[in-house]
Amino acid sequence: RHYFCHHEHDATALNYSRQIIALLEEGLTVRAIADRLAVSTSTVKRWIRRYAETERRPRPRLTTRDEDAAIIVAIQNNSFPKPVAIGEALHLDVCAQTVRSRLHEAGIQHKSPCHKQYVGEDLEFWSRLVFTDEKTFASNNHGKIHLWRPNCT
Repeated sequence: RHYFCHHEHDATALNYSRQIIALLEEGLTVRAIADRLAVSTSTVKRWIRRYAETERRPRPRLTTRDEDAAIIVAIQNNSFPKPVAIGEALHLDVCAQTVRSRLHEAGIQHKSPCHKQYVGEDLEFWSRLVFTDEKTFASNNHGKIHLWRPNCT
């Protein structure tokens, strides 16, 4: 049994409901859905009943499975792109948050890369550096560096 804080529970329940309805629409039986998602058949039936009773339907998914896979491949090929750039490169008609959501669903999180310490470098190395008394220095206007990595890496 899983225990969540209220916010996590709401997100998990919404995710289950979307998965249940998607599998139902693919033609799976209640038992097959329950087995695939590792939930009880009563949970599956409850979400199907709620779905049938309400006028509000879950929002349609804006990306296909192939587009989701292409987003993941784009990150695997280059860990530094911004979600906006990925969407544009793949010609997806979605916002940056949708791209971020697909990455998060795949277990890929945004991190800030560490700056390597140059301990033990010789004088020749240090003589080639430019020092400034400004708080930040940039040679381009690309903004903050983003790094997308799978969880726990």
